[in-house]
Amino acid sequence: TAVMSSIFPTDSPRLPSLIDCLGFALLPLKRYRTFSGRASRREFWAFSLLASAALGSCYALMMWSHSAIWIQVGMSVGAVLVPLLLLPMIAVTIRRLHDIDESGWLALIMLVPLGVFVFFPLMLLPPTLGANRFGSRAQRIRKAVREVEKLGDGLNSGS
Repeated sequence: TAVMSSIFPTDSPRLPSLIDCLGFALLPLKRYRTFSGRASRREFWAFSLLASAALGSCYALMMWSHSAIWIQVGMSVGAVLVPLLLLPMIAVTIRRLHDIDESGWLALIMLVPLGVFVFFPLMLLPPTLGANRFGSRAQRIRKAVREVEKLGDGLNSGS
């Protein structure tokens, strides 16, 4: 008799933990000087979300506070965060472009009016499978997982 197998997987995929997501979000801060190699969509979008949340919190503090001191706090924290996050954002953006086998110089399109509407869909593209001119995808994944595990161990031991 023939055995029928299901087309659906029997075990559900593991969802990333909060520590994994936080690790990927913090990874660009560790690699802020690395403009070569590749960055995954998860690394790019986790860091983008973290940076947007941090700067958005400063903005919200300034806009919704009716106290001059809180407005000053929001402006001061924002003034520190922008230069702190700028270089890692540029680096992870260039590495993400490398992941889809594009030159990092393509990031300059964001300086053109409405260029963000061209750039945003590029960041959603799937990675180049296998190796490309910027490195191997498997090598990048192994390296990122090791670094995230180190960050996760540090985060777990700190609690």
